[in-house]
Amino acid sequence: MDNIIPVLMCGGSGTRLWPVSRASEPKQFHALSGERSLFQQTVQRFRTELYAEPLVIVNNNHRDLALREIGELHSGPVRLLVEPCVRSTAPAIAAAAALIAEEDPDRLMLVAPSDHLIEKADVFSDAVSQGAQAARQGQIVLFGIRPTHAETGFGYIDIGEPFDDLSFKVAGFVEKPKRSAAEALLAGGHHLWNSGIFMFTARTIMAELEQYAPDVMTCARRAVSTAHRSNDTIRLSAEFDTAPAISIDYAVMEKSDRLVCVPVSPNWRDLGSWSSLWDVGSKDTNGNVARGDTILHDVRNSYVHGGSRLVAVMGVEKIVVVDTADAVLISSLDQAQNVGRLAVELASSKRPEANLHRKVRRPWGSYECLRQGEGFQVKHIIVDVAGRLSLQYHHHRSEHWTVVSGTARVTVGERVFVMTANESVYIPKGDVHRLENVGDDELHLIEVQCGSYLGEDDIVRLEDQYDRIVAI
Repeated sequence: MDNIIPVLMCGGSGTRLWPVSRASEPKQFHALSGERSLFQQTVQRFRTELYAEPLVIVNNNHRDLALREIGELHSGPVRLLVEPCVRSTAPAIAAAAALIAEEDPDRLMLVAPSDHLIEKADVFSDAVSQGAQAARQGQIVLFGIRPTHAETGFGYIDIGEPFDDLSFKVAGFVEKPKRSAAEALLAGGHHLWNSGIFMFTARTIMAELEQYAPDVMTCARRAVSTAHRSNDTIRLSAEFDTAPAISIDYAVMEKSDRLVCVPVSPNWRDLGSWSSLWDVGSKDTNGNVARGDTILHDVRNSYVHGGSRLVAVMGVEKIVVVDTADAVLISSLDQAQNVGRLAVELASSKRPEANLHRKVRRPWGSYECLRQGEGFQVKHIIVDVAGRLSLQYHHHRSEHWTVVSGTARVTVGERVFVMTANESVYIPKGDVHRLENVGDDELHLIEVQCGSYLGEDDIVRLEDQYDRIVAI
């Protein structure tokens, strides 16, 4: 019997975890609980004999991040299904199902977010095995988390009569309740937290989408059939842009009569806010969770995240302090669920802190903006061993590179030459150029840009080993 295909949804924005989570690098790509990012933990969770090669659904803006993090795991191949734009979960799942159905429409697919914490992965996998029979019979299997307390931040599944020995029919759903309602749901004993994790065959979910959201399924089929395919990357065509932006919950789950639920207790959490990270974090004797370079004195029941410098906190309780290189958040713990409002306000004001960190990761390494002013920008560029930037040119800026450490092979026009520490090169506007790390250590250099426009979209790529040149 074929293994289950994990379909990992990698499109969350995580605005409530600003300033760490930002539009260009959302929460799933950060190590918020453990040494690995939430995305990497999710990929690793499905590296067992029960599962096949994961299919990761990722927006085009985050493709480079996903590739880089997958490469860091060294744990086997992963296929990427790249969305040209964000259209919510129903179109994404429809496209994944259409792709999987090309090979086998009866293949089981397990759809899971990439930003959840599941501490007991073996317990969860046992529940997946238990639900597989119902899914092969044409049911849509949901995984309901047995609640441990009255939670107002999650939706609930109302379970009905048994479907089989291991699962129950779904009687309905409850949106995120108020405190009194959550306490009543907990006391009633027949409501589970909705994990947002589903299992079904490609045939089943496509049939349900065709019945309840036919426009979604039609657009998804077209986007897959006209997709650009290269190695393990499938880029959906612009047909995907025309799909209605609707969640799978509204499109199918609230209408289908095929729903069954498997209860499970895998120590699951949806890490959607700083207060949820405080809930699951390892606390000191005063109830504090501290990460990074921090000093706490007379502080109680607080979450403190040190990022780019020492963070010292004194004489407070029930607060959140989060430091990054260019922004600091201070909030009461009770108000942490509302941090997303700040991120929205920053984005509407076009503040760069809503979108970018100072240090931006790329498949070949990273760059950090050190200084920017009218007509100039200074960056610290780090190129990984064997990293290679695209062969490119710019319409609006010239560049000056100075190697700080490492060994670079540089292409400028027809010239190809090696540079080491304390050597520099000038690249005029419009000249084709490339940078490669040909040494045994990281390559560090300082780049000074000068020009009338310094945006990242002023890059014309001619060759790229990371498959970032596509015409659809």
